[in-house]
Order: sequence, then structure tokens, then C-alpha cells
Amino acid sequence: MSSWREFRLHLGMPHLVPGRLAEEPLLKQLGAFQWQAVADLAGQPENAVVTEAGERLHFSMISLELGLPTDRGWEEFDEGCELHFRHQAGVFGHKLVEGLFLFDKEPILEAELQAAHDRDALAQGHRPWAYLTHGFVTQTPGTWAKLETPKAFGERPLPELAAMPAGIAEHMSVERTGTIEGFPAWAQAVRLPGVDDSRPAQFGYEVQPEVDLNALGVIYCARFPAIMASGERRLLREGLPTPLSAPIVACLSTLHRRVYYFASASREERLQIRVQARFCPPQSAAPSRIRSMGRFLFRTDLHRASDGVLMACALTEKALRVPGQSKPILTESERLLARIQRSG
Repeated sequence: MSSWREFRLHLGMPHLVPGRLAEEPLLKQLGAFQWQAVADLAGQPENAVVTEAGERLHFSMISLELGLPTDRGWEEFDEGCELHFRHQAGVFGHKLVEGLFLFDKEPILEAELQAAHDRDALAQGHRPWAYLTHGFVTQTPGTWAKLETPKAFGERPLPELAAMPAGIAEHMSVERTGTIEGFPAWAQAVRLPGVDDSRPAQFGYEVQPEVDLNALGVIYCARFPAIMASGERRLLREGLPTPLSAPIVACLSTLHRRVYYFASASREERLQIRVQARFCPPQSAAPSRIRSMGRFLFRTDLHRASDGVLMACALTEKALRVPGQSKPILTESERLLARIQRSG
């Protein structure tokens, strides 16, 4: 792996949703930081990385994982906050990239980074973290990508990985089997009242060119989680016998997300979101400014509607974090817990 680089981000309104750091701009920034670091390995700016034939290369996400320790919340990161990122990258086979991220409100010292040698080590720490894998693609028309090798990678020393990145190996397994391993156990969570979670709920989504597409004219990889979240939200708002209100659904905050990317779609496409959900009741805790009222687990698959091709699949753990002074939302949360206990 490379040495640990440092990036900084001053949080402003574009990075926030009400009450906390937003997930989508964070994912976009993580991807941009990794591309910048890899372009530096190539000794070129991002727009000058090319194939042997001189064709410009772009950075395509293969897998993404974002994690937050269970005792922390995204509401810690507010407007005016300075985020400090540490990043380490490795290259496998001259065309696959693995990146490790730790980030927080204060600088992360070198001594702490010595233990952060892989994805599992990141997840065991007390900092927000991310694990990304990427490949290189050309601007070939269409929504299937063929991985390419940067010309510069054959001419420069690289931080080469001894084994295929975990995210790449898992990507191939998930594509074959549909099973995502190594995540909070679905079997340990409880069913939502009145929901048959053996049959995914299905929702349509129209591609929005103004916000969904990237420079290649296909859906930006960092947009996939937001598109998936729209289906998860609709399941809770429309698919339960007693639907949840918009204010309580807005209190859901991602603790852990793992996504695998297989294909994309263009501006003319309609997507199909397939969602399953379960719930993990909270442990007893003293009243606090932010109360954790349990966790939802979502399995979400995204397909192209035109041909049924699987574009991406994800497992996501979201905490129901309710402001302690919001009595109506707390009351609704308690009613939800009571329904789940009765149904169980």
C-alpha cells in the first residue's frame, strides 16, 4: 500500500442535510480523493491518465463500504466543521485499486494509522471509515464497462498489492450468488409487522439527468445509494400496514453501507428498486440529546427496467436516531417498537 495521504474538507451547506452530514456528497468526495491520489501515482492529473493507445481513462467504482461506529452519529459534523481524511491506496494487476479511508473532525496521527492495515481493522476503530475499490474505463458508449490499464502504470513504481482486494473478490461472488457476506446478520433482526420480507417490495425510478448522470452520460456511482434510499423510504412510507411518517423516516441515519456495482444506465432509462427490510430493537439506554430507537437493515437491489440487468446491490444498516426533545417522533418510535414486539 502507499503511504497515508491527508485530505481536508471544510463542511458547508452543500455537504449537509437537516441536522447532520449528508451521505451522498461525502461519497462523491471520497471517490474524488481516491481518483486524485491514484492520478498522483500515475504522475499525471486526472484528465491526463490514458491507455497505451492514448485514450482517456475514467475511474469507475466497483465496490463501496462506509462505516460509522455505533456510539457516534453524523450530527457531530456540522457547518463550518473541518474534516480531516487519511487515505492509503494499493494497486492490483495494474488495473484495480483498493483505497482505505479514516476521517474525523481532528487530525489523525500516524501512530493510529499503523493499525489500520485493512478493511476489518478500519471497522474495529472509533473513527468514521470507508473502503473503496475502483477500476479504469474508457468513454465507450453504452452502460457496460471494460476495465483498462493506465499507460503510466507500466512505467512507474506502484504500491502493488500481493492479493486481490477483498472488495473485488466479493464483487465477483455477489454477482454469481447474490449473497453479501460479512454484514450484520439478517437472521438476527426481526420482521417488520405485516411485511413478507421473503418477497422484495418493488418501486420504479425515473433517471433524473440533472442530478443522476456523470461526465460519461451514465448514472454516477455515488448516486446509487441515494436512489436505493428512495426505495427504502417508500417501503417504510407506503409498504407497511401502519406506514411511518415522513419526520420519523427522516431520522434514519446510515451506520454501515456496503454496495457492489455491476452496470449502469443512461438518461433514457427507468430503474426498478427491489427492497427488503428488517429491524433490530434498541438496547435500553438513559435519555440523551439524541436517542437511538433501533436499527433498520435493508437489502436493496437496483435493476434496469428495460432489460432487467442487475446494476447494483447493497446491504445497509440505518439507525433511527431521534432528537430527545421531539416528543411526537419519540412517541411514534415507541408505537413502532410496541407493534414489533406484539408481532414477534
